[in-house]
Amino acid sequence: MQRQDPDGYYHHNENFHLLIYRASGNGFLADEAARLHKRLRPFRRMQLRVRGRISQSMKEHTLILKALERGDSAAAADALRSHVSVQGERFHDLLSTYEKSPAAKTS
Repeated sequence: MQRQDPDGYYHHNENFHLLIYRASGNGFLADEAARLHKRLRPFRRMQLRVRGRISQSMKEHTLILKALERGDSAAAADALRSHVSVQGERFHDLLSTYEKSPAAKTS
């Protein structure tokens, strides 16, 4: 995060998510979430290139982790839902920027 390295951050981010999936206690859900995570890897990596997304992602992860450490399942669920929602918004922002770029118009 401190180096603002989207690729390096992504690898740590992926591990964080896989740990959350495993901690769910539901093997089927964990496997399906990991499978979907892998399938969406190119898109998830791309959204980390949006300005400020890495630090925002880290803040979201911190909220999730703190809620889990407290054993506050409602707060953890809220933080996780918010995190997923923001990821979708940032990816949409990234696509909008791409669609407006001169390179996209000449393709």
